[in-house]
Formats: sequence, C-alpha cells, structure tokens
Amino acid sequence: MYIPRDPFLMRDPLMVTRNRLLTRVSAPASEPVTLTEAKTYLRVDDTNSDDLITDLIVAARMVAESWLRRSLITQSWQLAYDYGIPDCVWLPMGPVNSITSVVLVNRDTTTVTLDPSAYWLSAAQNTLMFDSMQIAFQIQITYAAGYGSSATDVPKPVKQGILSHIGAMFDSRGEDGTAALPEQAVALYLPFREVRL
Repeated sequence: MYIPRDPFLMRDPLMVTRNRLLTRVSAPASEPVTLTEAKTYLRVDDTNSDDLITDLIVAARMVAESWLRRSLITQSWQLAYDYGIPDCVWLPMGPVNSITSVVLVNRDTTTVTLDPSAYWLSAAQNTLMFDSMQIAFQIQITYAAGYGSSATDVPKPVKQGILSHIGAMFDSRGEDGTAALPEQAVALYLPFREVRL
C-alpha cells in the first residue's frame, strides 16, 4: 500500500496506524520465577542443571509474554510510528505503568519532546490519549509496562503456568523439537490474556 511521504497529504487517520514498530527498550531486571522455585517444582536438588533451568525460565517467560500479550516484570517499550498518530493510541504489552516520553522526530533528525500535559493514560492503562492528532516524520512513544518490579507482583496463576511450561521443556530435553505450550499453562494464562475489543 502506498503511504505518502508528506504527512500533510494524509486524509485517512487510520493510515497512520499501519506503519509502526514495537521495540523492547530494556528487559525486565528479574524473572517472574526464581531458580529456586523452578528447581523445587522440577524436584532437582543438584546444581548440574542450573544453567539449563535458568535458560528455560527466560524462554518460558518470553513465550508467556507473547501469548498473554502482556509484560510480566516491569520493562521498557518503545512504539514508533511514521508520519503521525491518531488522538488515541493503544499501547501493546501492558499493563502500562507510566509514559516515559513522547518524542516527535523531524526529517532532519532534530527532535521535540512533547509536554506531558498534552497526553494522558487511559483508566484501563492500555491507551495513550492525546489532546489532538500528532504529526511528525516519526513519533516515538516510550513507556514502562508490567505487573510490578518483582516476582511477587506477577499473578500466581501466571507463575504456575510458567512453571508448567518449564517442566514440559525440562522433561522433553534431548527429544526432537521443543515442548509446546502445555494445556495446563494455557488454561492458567487464559484469564490474563490481553484481548482487544
């Protein structure tokens, strides 16, 4: 689809939502499941598999976040748009805790940071609301998202789902392929999945 280079030529506000990029700016400082919790769940007493289990924790968390469409432990994301954005922008990978900045980038790479009084976060913590449609060569929205900064902030069913997935991957190591997301994990995750209406 052709998108005009001059943002002032745009007439359809929906066009501005089709050219976007979501990037994780900073990873979570910790995981929702500790090595000790995972080893207890797996009934592993020695340290021989610690590196493997640590990797499985990270993998299971990343799969859970992708399936849930949510951030678990607080992390930073940037949503970038070309040309402009409407006055309501849905922010993926919530729940959103705070907006770090909204930066308008000009064609010559100079930038303008939008005053926070020009926008606010919706009550549902998933939509950034603007006083008016913003237009620039590129617009970068940086925000913090997640249930909290520690494993205790993550809902217990989600943690149990991660442990279930870790167990399935640990048990299937050495076999062809990798363990699919277990049905038990899916059932535990389902009430927490981000759904757009």
